[in-house]
Amino acid sequence: GIRRLRNEAAARLRELVPALYLEMFGDPIDNPMGWEVRRLGEVLTSTQYGTSTKASEDVGAVPVIRMGNVDYDGYLDTNELKYVSLTEADRTKYLLEDGDIIFNRTNSRDLVGKTGLWDGRFPAVHASYFIRLRVNRNVVTPTYVWAYFNSRPMKRRLYETARGAIGQANINATEVKALPIPVPDIGRQRAFGEIVAAVGGLGSTVESATEVVENLVNSLLVRLFDEVA
Repeated sequence: GIRRLRNEAAARLRELVPALYLEMFGDPIDNPMGWEVRRLGEVLTSTQYGTSTKASEDVGAVPVIRMGNVDYDGYLDTNELKYVSLTEADRTKYLLEDGDIIFNRTNSRDLVGKTGLWDGRFPAVHASYFIRLRVNRNVVTPTYVWAYFNSRPMKRRLYETARGAIGQANINATEVKALPIPVPDIGRQRAFGEIVAAVGGLGSTVESATEVVENLVNSLLVRLFDEVA
């Protein structure tokens, strides 16, 4: 029962951010609030495809963020990592910074467009099937753009935009930069980011509590097996 309640709490927190985005900014496709609309490329300072260097289990190298490290809802999962050995020049070229957006440009059609927000938890680079997007923070916030990509209307738009053979779809950097994006006032965007950060803190609390519950369950199972034996 505790496991079920924790899972429900985590799921509701994930539903909260897309719902909050629509409440504060409206549908990014229909733009019912009448925000100024610009091309995404106009609010970016740079885009960069990731490294194609083969990854390995060598923990002495730099961690590389791969497709499996970003889930469908845009959240990071770095429990399973691989690593790449890079020259200093390539390390500088591909190194992720706090607030970088990583857009999954190649995947199945259902999953292409998965978008994560890097939080600087450790030095890392991104793999070649991601495009790194850096935003002009005087115009848009990283959290706002991340939530824009992960809103349900944008996920539908990305599904329609994706092209390619069955089982493999692609959206390139030119197509990404051409996407229209509403640009609300920066104060509202920052307020949204503060709320999302607070929700993220709640999510961490739920995750920690879930780990405690799992450890408790495992401990009880060990005791039970010992008693039975």
